[in-house]
Amino acid sequence: MEARAFFKSPDDVEEINIHVSHSAIKIMADGPDKWRPHTHETADHSIPYAAALVLMYGKIEPEYYEDPYLHDPRLLDLVSRIKCFPSEEADKMEREFNLCELEVVLKSGARKTARVEYHRGHFKNPMTDAEMEDKFRLMAQKHLPAGRVDKLLQLLWKIESETQVSNLIAATRV
Repeated sequence: MEARAFFKSPDDVEEINIHVSHSAIKIMADGPDKWRPHTHETADHSIPYAAALVLMYGKIEPEYYEDPYLHDPRLLDLVSRIKCFPSEEADKMEREFNLCELEVVLKSGARKTARVEYHRGHFKNPMTDAEMEDKFRLMAQKHLPAGRVDKLLQLLWKIESETQVSNLIAATRV
């Protein structure tokens, strides 16, 4: 997210170099399908696709993993300018944190770097309750009506006092 401040338009970007652990590359940047995902599942597990989404739109929404985004020529052009490199530092620190360095090379020749050691949601960079609730609502609204999402959230916020697991199961039934 902080790398978006480095440019006004994705058209200003020459290339993006992302330095992460070998295992991150093996899982999320291991083949051409990660640069041209055809399914939600592949896009959801693609470093270059996710990075391009944030750089282009400033956020990630569930619909960005579906058509027409999966085939958006402007987005895919930005994805094609992303390269992923293994980082020895990230490999060394992988047990402690998920280091990611993102370098934006602008067409002007300028180079800007953003470094994230603890992604949002990591236990050392936790989401707030409001952020978790927003994310939950965003994901759940695809499967449950708003009133059911509200009731499920009420149940989840007090789950330690819930005596019947069947209530939780019933609340999540689609």
